[in-house]
Amino acid sequence: MIKPLEIHYEVRGYDCGYGGPLKPFALANFFQETAGVHATVLGIGMEDMWARGLTWMLSRIDIRIEAMPRTGQRVIARTWPVGAKKIYAQRCLELLDESGFRYAGALYEYIIVDMKTRRVVRPERTLPIDLTTDYPLPFVDLSPGVEDASFGAFPQATNHSMQDKKDPYAEPKNTLLLNGFSEVFALEARTRHIDQNGHVNNAHFINWLCDAVPCADGETICRIKVDFVREILKGGKISVWIKPIHTISNSVSENALKQAEKIKAPHSSWLSALACDGILAAQAMITATNLVYNKLK
Repeated sequence: MIKPLEIHYEVRGYDCGYGGPLKPFALANFFQETAGVHATVLGIGMEDMWARGLTWMLSRIDIRIEAMPRTGQRVIARTWPVGAKKIYAQRCLELLDESGFRYAGALYEYIIVDMKTRRVVRPERTLPIDLTTDYPLPFVDLSPGVEDASFGAFPQATNHSMQDKKDPYAEPKNTLLLNGFSEVFALEARTRHIDQNGHVNNAHFINWLCDAVPCADGETICRIKVDFVREILKGGKISVWIKPIHTISNSVSENALKQAEKIKAPHSSWLSALACDGILAAQAMITATNLVYNKLK
């Protein structure tokens, strides 16, 4: 049976913004690197896939955060595959301290793409090994996939793309505002954002989606659910949007609540979206809470 792989890291100042807890961007990079190393060990890494005319693409994620480490702390990123579900190859990840306390856990769903046809192929028909394992999920409620009708306000990629228009984003902006979304910031995809697949890396998607959320004083992000809808290439004009959801979430465990300063801390959730050249590229649900961001000693 496939065994989990662990990589030890020391949290650096640049992972935390020099003074704060670990950033979602750094967490995404820890998870991404660990998953990539394990895939290579299993003979299904990027170079192995390229040799067969295939590539991995991250499709959906669900990350649950209990706490975050700070600069100088040593952490362990652990990962193991779960198996295949329809078109998705599933992988678990978690971030632990050296005593075994779980800072965060995640379930990632990848797709395998034929590089020539750009079509998705099923994992069980393509991979040389069975990815099924008996290891449990880090958290039982992990369930990738963001479903909300509000994202229908964003233009979708079609054969008759809006990119053919001189100002493809003029009308959609008005529609989005009417549907409760507000634009937070905009930027252009640069060389530093591009990965080995030739498009913007998933960690930057996560970074931008989380950056858009206006956490109140004392609030920290505790849940990140993202669907990667469309790739973003170098030069793409990106805009980041949010829409508040007023709800009390159950996405934080009793273990984390017991370590919080406020046991009945309210939660705030937002829909967050990336649009590139006027077309939806990613949709997310981000949740924040008043939990202490580092585990209490």
